Amino acid sequence: MRFISCILFLLPLLSLCAQDLSGHWEGFISQDGKTDTFLYQVDLQPGSKGYPGTSFSQTKDGSASATFQLTAYLDGRQLILQELGQLEPAKPKWCLKYANLTLEQFPFHDRLSGPWKADGCKPGQMFLERRKLPAGETAEEIIPPTITGKWTGTLSQSDRDYGFYFEMDLGAGRSGQSHIVSDDDGGSASHRLEWQYDSIFQLLAFKELKVATRTDPSWTWCIKSGTLNFRREPARLVLEGEWNGFLEGFDLQTGPCANGSLYLEKPILTRALVQKQSMLQQPYEAESKRSIKLERVLEVHSSSIKIKVWDNGTVDGDVATVFLNGERILKEHRVDKRKLGIPVKLNQEDNFLVLHAESLGDISPNTVAISVDDGVREQIIILSSNLNESGAVMIRKFRVKE
Repeated sequence: MRFISCILFLLPLLSLCAQDLSGHWEGFISQDGKTDTFLYQVDLQPGSKGYPGTSFSQTKDGSASATFQLTAYLDGRQLILQELGQLEPAKPKWCLKYANLTLEQFPFHDRLSGPWKADGCKPGQMFLERRKLPAGETAEEIIPPTITGKWTGTLSQSDRDYGFYFEMDLGAGRSGQSHIVSDDDGGSASHRLEWQYDSIFQLLAFKELKVATRTDPSWTWCIKSGTLNFRREPARLVLEGEWNGFLEGFDLQTGPCANGSLYLEKPILTRALVQKQSMLQQPYEAESKRSIKLERVLEVHSSSIKIKVWDNGTVDGDVATVFLNGERILKEHRVDKRKLGIPVKLNQEDNFLVLHAESLGDISPNTVAISVDDGVREQIIILSSNLNESGAVMIRKFRVKE
C-alpha cells in the first residue's frame, strides 16, 4: 500500500517534468513596501537544458519599460528564472531579477507565482499566467505590446460630416505628440501632449498642450483632451472614447469646440507577422525608396472581398496606387467622392494592402478612405501616406478553431 502511495505521489512530479513551459506568459511583479505593481511578460523558448527567452517590464502608468534576456529551468516542482542582462534601454538600469516560481495548472490556463530578488533592489512577488490553447490552435510568439508607441485611427467631430486622420505617439515620461489631418480646410497639424495610463481600470487620459507644427499658418485648431478606454483584441490593441476641447487662445468656457469621438489602433505584432512584413517591404523599399508603416489589422470571413477607395473629405487632387501583397491592384488613381470598387481574391492568411501616394494633392499627406467588404460586413478605415512612408493595413482571414 505504501508502495502504491509513492507511485501516486510520483505521478504529478513526472507530469510536471514532462510539462512544456515555453510560450508567452503575462502578469505582474510587486516590491515589498511599495503599493505600485509592474506589468511583467515573459517569452520562453524551448531548449535542450532549459528555457532561454526574454522578459519585459513596464511601470503601471506605461511611462517607462525595459526588456531583458533571461534563462529558466525546472527544478522539481519549481521554475527557476534568472534575468541575465538588460537589452534595452541602455539607461537607466533596472533590477536583474531571480525568481523561484511554483507551477499551478488549471483547465484553461497555467500559473507561475513566487518570490523574486535582485542585488541592490527590494525583493517582491512575481505572478504570471499562460493561456492554454484550444485543440487545433497554434501558438505564435508575441512581441510584447505596450501603451507607448504610435497609435493610428480616426477622430470625428459632432459638427462635421467627415472624419480626420489621427495619430497619437505616446513617448516615455508621459509626454507625446498627436498628428491630425483634415481633408477639408486647415491642412494638418501636430500637437504636443501629456498622458497618463491607469492599468487597473485600463483608461488612458490625454491632454494636448499646444500646436507644435501646422501646414496652414492662418488656421486655428482645437486643443483636445479626453479619457480613452483600452482593450485588447486578438490582432490589435484599441483606444476608444470621447474628447472635448477649445480653440487656441481660449478655454472650455470662452471658446469650446464641438466635441467628438476618437478611435485608435495598434497592431499586435508576432514574429511571423514581422517576418512577412519584412519580406514585402524589402522589394517595395528598394523600388520606391519608401518605408511601410502598418497601421491597422482587419479580419474578414471570406477570401473573396471587395476593396473600395474614395476621398471622404475635400477632393484635393490626391493620386494613389494600391498594392496587395506586392501586386498593383490600382494604378495612379485620382481619388474623388466616387467609391471605386476592386474585387480581389486573398491568396494568403495574412495579406498586406499598401497605399502608395503618387502625389499629395493640395493637402499633405495623402489620406484616402478605404473599405474592405467580405459580404458579411464592410469595414472602413483611413490610410495616410506621404512621399517617404506608405500606410498599410493587414487583412487577415478569421482563424476557424476546430
